[in-house]
Amino acid sequence: MKRLHNRLAAGFTLIELMILVVIMGVLAAIAVPAFTRYVRRSKTSEALGNIQKIMQGEVTYYQASLERGGTSFLSCAYTPSTPPSATKYPANVSRWTSDPNWTAVGFSLSDAHYYQYYTLGDGVSVGAAALGDLDGDGIQSTFNRVGYLVAGDLQFLPVGVFSELE
Repeated sequence: MKRLHNRLAAGFTLIELMILVVIMGVLAAIAVPAFTRYVRRSKTSEALGNIQKIMQGEVTYYQASLERGGTSFLSCAYTPSTPPSATKYPANVSRWTSDPNWTAVGFSLSDAHYYQYYTLGDGVSVGAAALGDLDGDGIQSTFNRVGYLVAGDLQFLPVGVFSELE
C-alpha cells in the first residue's frame, strides 16, 4: 500500500507531460486562426455600419436638394487621403468637418477607424464605399453600396463585399 501512495505523490511521468503538450499544441493550432478570423470579422462591422450611415446621409441630402430645386447626390473624396493599413487611422474629427461635402452628408468619425471612405454621386445614382487593409498585406477589403433613381424612387442594391477578410 505504501508503494502505491509513493507512486501517486511522485507527480507526472515524462510521457504524461508530453501528451499534455501535444494536446495543448493541437488546441492552440485550432484556436489561434479561429480567433484571428473572429477579430478580422469584427473589424468589418465598422465598414458596414458606416456605409449605412453615409447612405442615410446621402438620401437626406438628396431629399433636401429636391426641396431646394436641385436633383443630385454628393461625391466625397477618399477620407482619410492616405491608403489604409493594418493600423487604425487616428481619431480626427476635423478631417471630416473641414470637407463641405462630408458635412453636407452629415457624416464624420470621432473615433479611430480602420477604413477609408468615399462616395460617388450624380443626378441618378449614389454609391458609398469603405476600403481597408486589415492585415497590412496590401490587399484591400472593399465594401460598397449603390442606389439608383428608378421612376423617382431610390432603390438600393445589397452591400457588395470584396475580399472581406483578405
